[in-house]
Amino acid sequence: MENLFNRSQQARPRYSSRGKPVQSVHQKSAGIKPATKVVQIPVHSVSSDPDRSFPTQKSDEAAQAPDRRSASALRIQKVFRGYMVRKNVKRIMSIRKEVDEIERKLLCGETAELIRRDERERLRVNETLMSLLFKLDSISGVDAGVRECRKGVIKKAISLQEKVDSIVSCS
Repeated sequence: MENLFNRSQQARPRYSSRGKPVQSVHQKSAGIKPATKVVQIPVHSVSSDPDRSFPTQKSDEAAQAPDRRSASALRIQKVFRGYMVRKNVKRIMSIRKEVDEIERKLLCGETAELIRRDERERLRVNETLMSLLFKLDSISGVDAGVRECRKGVIKKAISLQEKVDSIVSCS
């Protein structure tokens, strides 16, 4: 009976769930080697890797390394915040110039008369002010100074919208 079992195992090899052939106890005792190639993979732990190893004794250099890292991170953050502030202030100032230009046109008597007479001109000025307000809303207030600057330009644009409405209502 043993012969029958050995024949079936030799004729058809078994495979594991990973798809690799599995040796039976009888094949190992008979000295039959599997047809697969064994590849050795070196395993390195953190302590055996010289690039990643940490000194066991705390020296002055090792103690200062986290301080230098945090100082470097703080420096990078400061530079980035400064960049974001300058970028946002530049955007706010360009919008402020446009608002000032609209205010200058409204103070001119001819434009006020044109707004009073022509509904399309009034709509154009209102739409321009609204688009400028939307642009201002899209600017994030990273710094308190940026927020204050943005609030001032928003108040000026809203007052100009009210001025346009008052020009129309006075006619």
